[in-house]
Amino acid sequence: MFSSLSREYPGEMAITSEVIQMVDEFIDAYSDDQIYLELIEELVNDHPVESKIPDSIKYSSFCRLWIVMMVGSIEMIIKRWAIPEPMMSDIASYFESGSNEERLERLYKALEIRGLKPARKCFNDYLACKYIRNAYVHGEWNENQRTYVENCGLPSTTMSFTSEHYERVKGCFYHLMNRLGMANAINTETKLRIGS
Repeated sequence: MFSSLSREYPGEMAITSEVIQMVDEFIDAYSDDQIYLELIEELVNDHPVESKIPDSIKYSSFCRLWIVMMVGSIEMIIKRWAIPEPMMSDIASYFESGSNEERLERLYKALEIRGLKPARKCFNDYLACKYIRNAYVHGEWNENQRTYVENCGLPSTTMSFTSEHYERVKGCFYHLMNRLGMANAINTETKLRIGS
């Protein structure tokens, strides 16, 4: 189905069947990570010794890992579902040049125009999570991004997360994933109706 597909977008490689296969692999990996992180939380909290570890240690670790998984997963979902689909080019525009704020605003509007009621707070949290991820992965804070994270009510240090923060970032991920899934379903239904 995708073998003849070779759509390019700014800053990325052409979407070919090989790229689709690679993206699918990453989506599967992120999905496994998400499942196991949730299972690990239960196992740790139910363990007679590990449950006594301070929440700040456990939940900071859970949040950091979740945030890295979440940002990568959302971007792979957009890449897989939107890039090859002309009717989802507004969602795919997330990958066009611009600041993180501009890119997320394009995504927000693309979901809003479909009537999917994206929650602005989740988008604000996602942007904060992108900033936290960048600081964690690159080992350095951008001070403007740190201020944004603080203003969103998330910790500006990677060692100060709580169970409430963990629930919040999980909720953000599920909201975005759900809205992208609904956009994909709308696209599929539309293609079926018009016979393409």
